[in-house]
Amino acid sequence: MNTVDAKIIKTQYGSEVYVDDVEHINFKSLHAPKVNMPLYRIEFEIGYFLLKEHRYYEYEKNYFWLAVSEDFSKLIIQEPDMESLFGAKSEDERKATKELLSQWLIHTEAYKKQLNQHINDCKKSNKTNEGITAVLEKLLHISAADIEQAPIEKLAASRSV
Repeated sequence: MNTVDAKIIKTQYGSEVYVDDVEHINFKSLHAPKVNMPLYRIEFEIGYFLLKEHRYYEYEKNYFWLAVSEDFSKLIIQEPDMESLFGAKSEDERKATKELLSQWLIHTEAYKKQLNQHINDCKKSNKTNEGITAVLEKLLHISAADIEQAPIEKLAASRSV
């Protein structure tokens, strides 16, 4: 029998059920630093089940970005203006969502599998990905405290920037 690791956040809209499965935790994009954005930016897509009134559920997908400096001295959680994992939530629900990222997500097998897949892809492609590869390898060992201390900022541009 397989045991599934899952977490639940109770919100005003229902209970959000997060499951440790590669189908529900995805890396959508990766961006190297630019002049106007000096941080590496990694976009995550998180799928979860929203149980409403204990009678039915919907499958939702929302997003957030981790923006990090190469030496990890700076880490910011960025929320897009649309489809944000933190959007339309009360302050307590936002805090619980951030706790979910720090205490659960970064420790899941799905997160680690996704990271390792992208690390291997970067290593296979060419030498110009060394900086991105190094950042992804550091993300394998990010601590709960790093996430907990990171500020949450609105991402000014659209989700696919």
